[in-house]
Amino acid sequence: MTSTINVIDEFASYTDWLNTLERLDESMWEKPIATDKWSIKAIVLHIAHWDNHLLNVIIPAVKTGEGMIFPEFDSFNARATQKAKRLSGENVLQLAKTSRSSLIEALQSLSQETLTSHTTANGVTHCPHHGVPYTLAYIVTEFIEHDRHHQQQIDALLGRTS
Repeated sequence: MTSTINVIDEFASYTDWLNTLERLDESMWEKPIATDKWSIKAIVLHIAHWDNHLLNVIIPAVKTGEGMIFPEFDSFNARATQKAKRLSGENVLQLAKTSRSSLIEALQSLSQETLTSHTTANGVTHCPHHGVPYTLAYIVTEFIEHDRHHQQQIDALLGRTS
């Protein structure tokens, strides 16, 4: 298995990708990735919303030996996309950078034991797709895949290869 340091570094590399969005004008931030899909701004805020959940809910729960609790995805995501409508692309970008760097700092401060100890996700002990026991490090790898999925969507819209 990849070391937890590599996992955290890979998770942190999302910030480098965020920096590539700095020169987008507001009309691009508002552009949906496809018909009836989220805008770039909504996607970036959606990821920041999850970063804040990991930082404020998941990490404290894992540190105290409680299981991880994830909200119902659709309503959680809807709150982020609604908030995105009220913010500028620049604001969303700053929020995204701040939330990811705070999350990375928190992850880096954790012991190897905390990152790799078995826990539950909404009461479940193992990932139903891979049969792997849930750990904080494993959840971070799941979020890396989630980030990449959205980065590829945005990069495709912007005409770049990722």
